[in-house]
Amino acid sequence: MRGWKRFLLRAWARGTQIVGHEMGLLAALYVLNFAPIVWFNLHSYQAQQLGVLFLDAVFLLGGVLLYVLLLGFIPVRAVRRFLFAVSFFLSLLCGVSEAFCILQYSSLIGPGIVTAVLQTNPAEAGEFVRMYVGGKGAIAALLLLLAGFAAWRFLGRLRLPLSRHRLSRALPVLLALSLLAGGFLLHSYWSFILNDSLDVPIVRVNRAVWTSAENIQAFEKLKDEAASNVTITENQSDTPYVVFILGESTNRARLHLYGYPLENTPNLDALNAKGELAVYRDTISPEAATVAVIRKLLTFADMDSDRPWYTYNNLIDVMKAAGYRTYWLSNQESSGIWGNVAQLFAGRSDYSRFTRLRESHEESGIYDEALFPLVDEALQNPAPKNFYVLHLMGGHGLYYMRFPYLFSKFTAADIPAPQDTLSEEKRTEIAQYANAIYYNDFVVTSLMGKFADKDALVVYIPDHGEAVYDNGVFSGHVEENPTKETLEIPMIFWASDAYKAHHPEKWRAIQAAVHRPYMTDDFIDTLLDILDIHTAEFDPSKSVINAAFQPRAHRMIKGKDYDTAMK
Repeated sequence: MRGWKRFLLRAWARGTQIVGHEMGLLAALYVLNFAPIVWFNLHSYQAQQLGVLFLDAVFLLGGVLLYVLLLGFIPVRAVRRFLFAVSFFLSLLCGVSEAFCILQYSSLIGPGIVTAVLQTNPAEAGEFVRMYVGGKGAIAALLLLLAGFAAWRFLGRLRLPLSRHRLSRALPVLLALSLLAGGFLLHSYWSFILNDSLDVPIVRVNRAVWTSAENIQAFEKLKDEAASNVTITENQSDTPYVVFILGESTNRARLHLYGYPLENTPNLDALNAKGELAVYRDTISPEAATVAVIRKLLTFADMDSDRPWYTYNNLIDVMKAAGYRTYWLSNQESSGIWGNVAQLFAGRSDYSRFTRLRESHEESGIYDEALFPLVDEALQNPAPKNFYVLHLMGGHGLYYMRFPYLFSKFTAADIPAPQDTLSEEKRTEIAQYANAIYYNDFVVTSLMGKFADKDALVVYIPDHGEAVYDNGVFSGHVEENPTKETLEIPMIFWASDAYKAHHPEKWRAIQAAVHRPYMTDDFIDTLLDILDIHTAEFDPSKSVINAAFQPRAHRMIKGKDYDTAMK
């Protein structure tokens, strides 16, 4: 008994010594891990959940204390110091990465950001660095690295300004309070644990990586699935040319067609003035990032789905089963080892062409007009029925790389209120986005024009929107933090004279629905309804043109209600 008592006393004395000696490391780990939790809770709940934040602060302090104690008891000093260093620099890396995402995206790291990193390519990586980091950011990163090493040396010399006797008394109290706080969290704040809002960065990043890896495996699974799963229950389709122009990063509020002061959509404006367009006014995307959107845009999966997106039939396979030759023509990068989801759908098409390969190291963008000859080539030998997906770069950053010099119409001096008071640098970027939209107007209407002499229906939908300093600080989009600007998109239908003559009732139904609230996760139901193609998964209540259409009272994205919190 005396031996056990002596052992426990020595262990307690050793633990007290560890805490006093590693006070700097303990404080650093606590701050780096708790700061993102504080930001997330204040950002999500403002000051309404300070109680859970306080309990988590106490619980995390006890957790960090136990972690340092466990490492401190490792008998081999070299191993102990190595693990201390790894813990510090991993926490620093995760903390700085989270801070970057907070500053740029108003979001913490999640699967969308990790997937974007894994699926990027050299050209996109270069664009990302130039757009979001730049020379100043690179210098700041270097300085931060040097500061990290200096901080590590400094932390090793910090000591707790308490006597060992007082520290020995304080430790059991702190550990008891931490255990009590953990009990309260489990009992009263279980929902916060379930939604991951109390996770430390390393846990959140690890979960995001695993989720991203699962998504990438899902892409591979989709590639291997057979199209024979599609069962056509009704097929009265007779439209020879169906065209889906899939845009990129286009916020409808930035189009003159939708009321933006700068006249950056002259061609669409002219078509609309002649009554040749059906311009939908209340359409949003189901996500705020390309990969996440396409999973729902081109399949029967939607916000109400209760199983993985890849278990649902997709638009390419359905159109093929309905007798259409399918084409995927893209100005986006083709995919490589990470299995980009767009490439998976392209691979399931009968005919696919890209304007560039993923492996290219181009430093300049290829403009969307590079698709014109690909479309012309595809039109040379049409089938009786043809379905085209035309994937644009649209308004994707860097914005100045999305339009040729001839379309440099707007400058910083042209930016209207309320953004006319922003810095010249930000107004210049806003002007570049307006020019990208101006050029996109030319591209979209030119593609429509290629089908003017045919019996054709064309729909233009961007994957998601784009924030361009609407709140003064952020430009871009991120899956983890959907906003009004990154969700609100245009949806525009155009039909040739031949199509209107053959399907006047369909064109009237398309035009009659332009004010209905709609989310494009149900686009597949709408397009199949227009074409009179039905499958077992088809639901007329999800088709915006159908008399049975049931608009959602609450369009939910990442747990946020667009209709009550954003619109």
